Amino acid sequence: MPRAQRFHEPGSYRHITARGNDRGAIFRDDTDRWHFLGVLADVTRSCGWRCLGWCLLTNHYHLLVQERTKPVSIAMHLLHSRYVRAFNVRHAREGHVFGERYRVATVEDDAHLLMAIRYVARNPLEAGLCSSPEDWPWSSYGQLVGASRAMSFLSRAHVLSLFDPVPGRASEVVRRFVESVPGTEVPGTGP
Repeated sequence: MPRAQRFHEPGSYRHITARGNDRGAIFRDDTDRWHFLGVLADVTRSCGWRCLGWCLLTNHYHLLVQERTKPVSIAMHLLHSRYVRAFNVRHAREGHVFGERYRVATVEDDAHLLMAIRYVARNPLEAGLCSSPEDWPWSSYGQLVGASRAMSFLSRAHVLSLFDPVPGRASEVVRRFVESVPGTEVPGTGP
């Protein structure tokens, strides 16, 4: 059966996930993670993505991006093919690194976007890998809230503006939202 066609929708936000083949590791160590982030930075720039966040775990990852000049399918082909070639050379192996085709969910509205930001940031916390989302070094969350220096391809100002128009307040609004119990109010809808 043919794969479902992916549609190019400039301006749409996408939550992308991919898992390792047979749920195996796609990142064996920090060198793999740094290489993936380097490739992600190159792809973000070359494909005109706006990168809102990421979280790298051992056998899967999450990306939040805004599709712009090039379709997600082109960007993902570049990301995966470049990463897999380097991974296979470095680890003296052949074959697939990623399992099934990556998954893409189109973010439907502002509330969905905020919940996706929270979900990606909390992923390592929910997996029991850290005690606070900002403690996970392979997530953009710490960079988003100012706990660490932001990588150049993270659209930090854009993400913060989704939570509060005043940059000085936005980081704290994001922190309260992400670190609160999921299912509580979305910023701007409560007292």
